[in-house]
Amino acid sequence: MDNTLVDTLPVLNAESKNIQKYHVNKPDQIPGIFRNLQPIPGAIDGVFKLANYYDLYILSTAPWENPSSWQDKINWLTEYFGNDENSPFYKKVVLTHKKNLVKLPNSILLDDRPYHGASDWDDEMLDSFWLQYGYDPRLVWTDDLVPFLISIAQNDEQTLRTAIVQANEQKQYQLRHATTEFKKESWE
Repeated sequence: MDNTLVDTLPVLNAESKNIQKYHVNKPDQIPGIFRNLQPIPGAIDGVFKLANYYDLYILSTAPWENPSSWQDKINWLTEYFGNDENSPFYKKVVLTHKKNLVKLPNSILLDDRPYHGASDWDDEMLDSFWLQYGYDPRLVWTDDLVPFLISIAQNDEQTLRTAIVQANEQKQYQLRHATTEFKKESWE
């Protein structure tokens, strides 16, 4: 969710200067901080388009030291996507600190950061793939992300990885950053 569907990082970075007034160690521990964040431009429409091609799930990490974040994330999802069978995420949410525990064969994880097991989704044996949201500035909701993912879904190749390679032949997107070079925010 964070920094993939929800514009979280600018708010957390701004609040990192004010954590003393909340009596917390990091801005993601501020009660209620995850509830009223704005969606990333194009994310809501993009998700509804992708729901025609994929079985979508939310896989998100919520700070352990901030119990309200777990509820706030569910409330955010129901506000923007609904709370019934017409929602692409109705009863399809996993909140965990170990995203690699729920990786599935022939699946893509769209996530902005390699942490909490996200980079482990790049698993050739399982034919799962971690696509880093926004690493290539064209692979965002308001640009090429949705058409790229739809082209993968429509590809008749036997493996997901082959479909990704073929979909990427023409544009040559940078699909993810090397995890060893990823820079954390100062407060992380």
